[in-house]
Amino acid sequence: MKVAIVIPAYNRKDVTLKCLKAIYENLPVSFRVILVDSGSSDGTQSAARENYPDTIIIQGQSSDWWAGATNRGIDQAIELGCQSVVTYNDDNVATPDLFAKLSGAAESHPNAIISSAVCYLDAKDKIYFAGRRRAKLTDRFIYMNLNQDYRELEGGLREVDLLHGMCTLFPVSVFQTVGQFDENTFPHLFADDDLVLRAKGRGYRLLVDLDAMVFNDHTRKGLNPYDRRLAVTEIFDLVTSRKSVFQISTRTRFLWRHRRSLVTFIITWLADYSRLAGIILLRWLLPPGLYSKVEKLYLTIRAA
Repeated sequence: MKVAIVIPAYNRKDVTLKCLKAIYENLPVSFRVILVDSGSSDGTQSAARENYPDTIIIQGQSSDWWAGATNRGIDQAIELGCQSVVTYNDDNVATPDLFAKLSGAAESHPNAIISSAVCYLDAKDKIYFAGRRRAKLTDRFIYMNLNQDYRELEGGLREVDLLHGMCTLFPVSVFQTVGQFDENTFPHLFADDDLVLRAKGRGYRLLVDLDAMVFNDHTRKGLNPYDRRLAVTEIFDLVTSRKSVFQISTRTRFLWRHRRSLVTFIITWLADYSRLAGIILLRWLLPPGLYSKVEKLYLTIRAA
């Protein structure tokens, strides 16, 4: 099976080169690597071309963001005759057999979208992503096994309610029947969630291959209220920046599009932003050690 790995990149040369190095150390013969550079000014393209000449490099634009850049790569993959596309973030570090395991699972489950499990690059035994399940009474999607020990997972394929786009194999048929990432409505965040849910609505299964694992440098993500106390200006950016999962306009559009009902939409929206306000407030009021204990207790209760 011919597979393309599509990697959007923008002004993170060192991160992108580290990503490519790990990919090429673990790349099956049938895979092609497509790097979509959205107008980097730090030499990303030239360094990638020099160090990894087999990489197909597409010149994008800074206005592409994640969704637009990934769509450009998907177009190229289809032109190359690929049967599957792995969407892949440049802050990932591949592990041995990652891509072989994903393609093997895809051959056994051709009507499925398949994500890898994800662990933290700076805490390689801790789970960042192992699938998401939908809450019973709201429209929230809850991370499964978050921050638990990866070695405790049983392995195999797990069917879930929502995947991610940071290391996920899509059959090309998804783009042909459902469409590509909605770069107009969700140019950056939520584009992956939106497409996966649209595909699920058209009958595609959502699977996580718990034996296929990638490390992710979560410190490269956007503003994060969970890890530290935010300054006032950062709190403003948290609800207005396109790079923030809590940007009010984008999050509201996503929740509305994939709502179960008007009631669940209202409950979920209010719960999300009330919870965000509570996290920010607790970060300001509690010492770091005490906050960590409160957070650990909350995760334990939620996982029960």
